[in-house]
Amino acid sequence: MGVIPTFISERTPAANRVNLQEELRRANLDYLNRLQWLINTDTIYTGDKLVVQQDGFNNFTGLSIKSAQWHALSILQLLGMRLPIDIHGTHFSELERSTLIKAYLIEYEFLATKRRQQQSRGQLEARERGVYTGRKPIKVPLPLLDEVRQKLNAGRITLNEALTITKLSKATLYRRFKELEESQKMKV
Repeated sequence: MGVIPTFISERTPAANRVNLQEELRRANLDYLNRLQWLINTDTIYTGDKLVVQQDGFNNFTGLSIKSAQWHALSILQLLGMRLPIDIHGTHFSELERSTLIKAYLIEYEFLATKRRQQQSRGQLEARERGVYTGRKPIKVPLPLLDEVRQKLNAGRITLNEALTITKLSKATLYRRFKELEESQKMKV
């Protein structure tokens, strides 16, 4: 388990609390999720006036595409937790949950596509200006790559040794091997 921020640990029950199961039932939780416990309960911490509440469902007005995309994803995660759904005093049934999931999934996919399109457009414009040229591939001389491939195929070196020698990831190493084989076939 990771480090729990102080503002959460001070305001939520500990995992070893004697009446933990009772507290979880009161918060409508199956297991201890401390942040969700803060959201589900109206318990007030005497040290300050922090109020934690679940973000409402809205049409993302005033949010950037990236923020709206992550907001939609957060809502999908909350819907998947099977918690009761109340939006501004209106209760939604379990049957309506699937409709909400579909709606927010469409919203998330739409925003993700829109964001990718904007990102691609920006990269293209930057490439045209000479500002963005993409990630630079790791250069491995063809003779070295061929030697490593032959040694690996013969069993004289391990895959980890081949990765260390070329400084490539496993997927990239195999992709480069394939490219090398294809270029050698064209020469023949």
